[in-house]
Amino acid sequence: MDSNYQIAFDKAVADLQAKDPVTVCANAGAEYSANSGQYCVPFFEKPFIVDLNKGEVYDRSTGIRCAPGTGILVLHYLTYAQDITPSGQWITLKEIPNGGAIFYPAFKKEVLDALVNTFQYDLAAFDRAAAMLNGKKLRMGDSAQVFAAFPKVSLAVLMWQADEEFGGSANFLFDSTIEYFSPMETIIGFGYYLGHKLVRSPF
Repeated sequence: MDSNYQIAFDKAVADLQAKDPVTVCANAGAEYSANSGQYCVPFFEKPFIVDLNKGEVYDRSTGIRCAPGTGILVLHYLTYAQDITPSGQWITLKEIPNGGAIFYPAFKKEVLDALVNTFQYDLAAFDRAAAMLNGKKLRMGDSAQVFAAFPKVSLAVLMWQADEEFGGSANFLFDSTIEYFSPMETIIGFGYYLGHKLVRSPF
């Protein structure tokens, strides 16, 4: 699995190297240093560095390199982001064109169900976990948080608490423009990354 990620990561680096940095920065809300060959882009509101010369993606504050799977999320956002302003209108995964509905069953099983199993009886723990990723409260569901994955990619996670009659539930929302900022597999990756970070938080 890791070798497959590494191949995809190396291709993503090459794809970004072929792009015009001025266009990339304008479309993605990133910065670029020609001297160092480095992009800087906020990822969940923390600055991440893409070093094209070394082929590395890392958290600027810690200097820790990303796993290839996470690095691909950052690289693809920079490579594919278009000159479009997010709409502020939310849609579900099923509504994303070009395959969202196909990916939904696996996404529900691996991400939404994991969120329900972790937080359905303790939404305060969900809120604390969200705060670690700079989540902001949203007035939806029993508890909801919105996250700035990237400057032009917002994700919302909605939770409903379990009660005596019904189990809890969860949903994931994307801005209706999400298709213009990454390929479908990477959009799914945004959701997996956020879902797993929330579930694995110390809360």
